Amino acid sequence: MCTLSQDISSPGPGQLPERGHKPRLIILIRHGESESNKDKKINEVVPNHLIPLTDNGWEQARNAGVELLKVLNTDNDDLVEELEKKYGGKSAEQCKLLPLKHYKPLKKTLDKNIVFYTSPYRRTRETLKGILDVFDEYNHLNSGVRVCDDHAYKPCGKQKLAFWPCVPSGQYENNSKTHDFETKETKEYLQYRVRDEPRIREQDFGNFQEVSSMQDVMSKRATYGHFFFRFPEGESAADVYDRVASFQETLFRHFEERYTRKARDVIVLVTHGIYSRVFLMKWFRWTYEEFESFTNVPNGSMMVMELDESVDGYVLRTVLPKWC
Repeated sequence: MCTLSQDISSPGPGQLPERGHKPRLIILIRHGESESNKDKKINEVVPNHLIPLTDNGWEQARNAGVELLKVLNTDNDDLVEELEKKYGGKSAEQCKLLPLKHYKPLKKTLDKNIVFYTSPYRRTRETLKGILDVFDEYNHLNSGVRVCDDHAYKPCGKQKLAFWPCVPSGQYENNSKTHDFETKETKEYLQYRVRDEPRIREQDFGNFQEVSSMQDVMSKRATYGHFFFRFPEGESAADVYDRVASFQETLFRHFEERYTRKARDVIVLVTHGIYSRVFLMKWFRWTYEEFESFTNVPNGSMMVMELDESVDGYVLRTVLPKWC
């Protein structure tokens, strides 16, 4: 069991909470390879939201954790390199196919507080679990903060719902109640929070999907256009746009709060390929023609948006793949 120590997540008596601010980075991560990515027949018998990662997908998830650490401002680059050697296997190489352009952190302050939003689908939660396993290992080796096995983030829990002890269902935080604090006071500790967010789920393709009929539907979509085509009993990417708009409004409200008790230096969305592209479309005000020019990003890959304070806005540092 854990040894409880001081709660480092709240301000002390008489202290004002930290002033609200825009996060330095907003990062989108597509889930690792799922059983559906490997074999579409699983969609005929397993609900889309319950499809798990493959072994390859788990490796991609852990590699995504390393890639995320590499873009953060941390105080131990050597340790990040060691973790990259450990988790950068061959099956994770495709996660690195999206190059970063002109990314040299504009702000050098350490990133100490990361907020993760995850789609409630099993494959995204499992991807987040792989990422957080790497973060927990970094914290243990760097600052002596060890995750408690019985209180670690769990991608699935009772009655198919996310459940973590000591906190409301659907939320998780690696604070003094869930971690065992040793003492390496000279090293920084990455504190993170997790929230389930149904609005960043996958585009709805309908319920159980017969492979042969879905092949015909996909062919029609290629002719009709990816953005406006609505799947029978499902959604169009334009429908996803409405969910994206609602979620982004929530983010903006957090940015504009005068005071917040918990800082958010970096925001990470663990989500899906189509949602990621629609999110970027809405944020950067792309036309639907611009949206149509981009193809899906590889499983486990990362899209980085960096705050440029000189223009008071975000710049997309990731080069997205386009149709030939």
